[in-house]
This record gives sequence, structure tokens and C-alpha cells, in this order.
Amino acid sequence: MIPDFSTILLFLSAAFLLTVAPGPDIVYVAMRGLAQGPRAGLVAALGLVSGIFVHITLAALGLSAILASSPLLFGIIKYAGAAYIIYIGWQIAKSGPVQMSGDTAQPPLGRIYRQTILMNILNPKVALFFLAFLPQFVDTDAGHTTSQFVFFGVLFQLTALFVMGSVGLFAGFITTFLSHSKSGGAWMTRAAGSTVMLLGAIIPAKDLWDLLREGA
Repeated sequence: MIPDFSTILLFLSAAFLLTVAPGPDIVYVAMRGLAQGPRAGLVAALGLVSGIFVHITLAALGLSAILASSPLLFGIIKYAGAAYIIYIGWQIAKSGPVQMSGDTAQPPLGRIYRQTILMNILNPKVALFFLAFLPQFVDTDAGHTTSQFVFFGVLFQLTALFVMGSVGLFAGFITTFLSHSKSGGAWMTRAAGSTVMLLGAIIPAKDLWDLLREGA
């Protein structure tokens, strides 16, 4: 069953605004592009979109509700994801400046894709987001609830791919223009990797701060 046009238009508008809003995902894609070129930025966007499909499936099957009701499981996945983001940032930082000339520009695109999918899957907040967001547009009276979940999920993926892909490519082209400067490229790579590591460190740091405030 395909929802009516007005509902689809409303959903696309909301999905676009949510995707372009500054957040860890869009920063991560930009840092991949800045550190490793436009192809790496685009592949990182594809990895995020692929990971989104896993969360959409979980939401459609109701498994995200189980995750939301288990603080222990939520915490395990959350901190595993934070550690993995820090690891990815370290890998980016020590990868060295990307060489954009000739055939020397061969970023490990397959590895970037796999890392980004896993990073996205290990973010339980994404699962809870889709569990809260998608039902707002699903018409349970019309039936085919799972199909509607998947339909809106695919629309969200396409929107995210357009936005994230554009960000990754743009950031990568900046690196292309700066690639003539080896020292500038090295600085850009280290800065991008450090930013990604900071994204991962913010998660446990925020929780620690909240605990200290509660204990004060």
C-alpha cells in the first residue's frame, strides 16, 4: 500500500530537515571526505544509509522496543559503538594524507563501507529514533503496517543518501583542491580523525558528567 501524496510530501520534508541538521552522522561523513577524498565521503554516506536499513527492519519487526526496554543491552551496544567510533577516528588520523593524483588515490573503500555500516548498527539511538519517527506516518487502519514501515524507511534512506552523499563529496573536493600541499593534507587528515575520535568520546564523557551531577 502506498500512502497518499500529502503524507509522503510531509514525510520527505521532515526527513530532509532531520538529515541536514548538524549531528554526528553528517560530521562523520564530512570528516571522511576531508581526510580521504570525495570517493571515501560518498562511500561513508552509502555505509550510513545501508546501516539505516538494519534499524528500519528492527523497527518494523518491533525489536527496537525490546532494546528500549533493556537498559543493560542498550548500554552495552552504546559503549561498544562509542569505542568503535574512536577506533575508526584513530585509523583515519594515522592513515596519512590522501594522494589525489594519478592512480595513487586508492582509499580502502570496502573497509570504509564496512566500518560505517557497523558503526551505524552499533548506535542504539538510531534504532530508537526510527521506532519513534516512522510510526508518526504509518496508518495502522490501512493495514500492511510492515510494508508502510519499509516504504517510509526507503524514502528516508534516499533522502539521507542525497544529503550525506552531497556533504561527503563536497568535503572530499575540498581535500582535492588542497592535495597539492602535503603538509596541509597531513594536517587535514589528523584533524578529521581527531574529530571522529571526539565524537566517540563525547558519548561516555556525557554519561560520566551526568553521573557526577546526580551524585553532587
